[in-house]
Amino acid sequence: MNASKQRVYYYHADAAPIGGHFTKPDEMILESHGSSSLAQGGGHIASRVSGHKLDKPVAFDEAYSEIHGMVSKTGSWKTRVTSVVEGLNVLGMVKADRVTAVLEVEHPKVGHYAKASVVESRFENLSIAGTSINPVLGKKVLTSYKKGAFPDRAIVEDDDYLERAIEQSRKLTEAGDTPDWLKNRMRWVQSKKARKEKRYVQCSLVDKLQGAKSGSFFGHVIQVPDFGNIFLSELLAGHNSYRLTMIRIEMGCDNGGTVSVATGDSNGSGSP
Repeated sequence: MNASKQRVYYYHADAAPIGGHFTKPDEMILESHGSSSLAQGGGHIASRVSGHKLDKPVAFDEAYSEIHGMVSKTGSWKTRVTSVVEGLNVLGMVKADRVTAVLEVEHPKVGHYAKASVVESRFENLSIAGTSINPVLGKKVLTSYKKGAFPDRAIVEDDDYLERAIEQSRKLTEAGDTPDWLKNRMRWVQSKKARKEKRYVQCSLVDKLQGAKSGSFFGHVIQVPDFGNIFLSELLAGHNSYRLTMIRIEMGCDNGGTVSVATGDSNGSGSP
């Protein structure tokens, strides 16, 4: 077959197990340890960093990532992104034996709308401010399709995904105890105009937080006085792109800055 007549695919996938930027008490960059970026032609890439104890605010035993980009037997293009941190410790406040993000995205040989899965993502022995937390993740956050079947629309137009995202936003904005800053930040998801302007829809994989103390959490967000806010399992889905971050920390205390843990994203595209 003449290769010039075949449809082509441009792979694009990245994994960042951990990274961040501290603004106080001193400015410090937390390098993106164990990160990987897939070549446009696909293939395989992996990276690992062990025993990181050098930066006092953050420590971990292992940070590693792996990405596969391949063509299936049916001609579809598959990308699998894995991003993991083991032995996590952020200022003694956020700890976990293991945090894992797994994002699988498959683009069809014919058509333009990808299907995706995040069901293998998980937390193991997560604790926040000394309290054991068990985030219960939804099993049907993204619609499941049979082998060879693909959606007929982009994820930002998927009824089930939109319903989940809008319902999460509504629960946060309508709850009396939700802080105003969080209501203001999450309200836009309910607006069709805002979703169109931003070109993505945000939701969380978290259905409930077992073990979290009443009054300390709001949906997937845990607020720790004199430390900051911890966001769990955030999924940002665009027209044909996905980004999953299992932990994102916004600190506003003696230590200021942001830290993200177990991030993976993919947004390849086919042509023509």
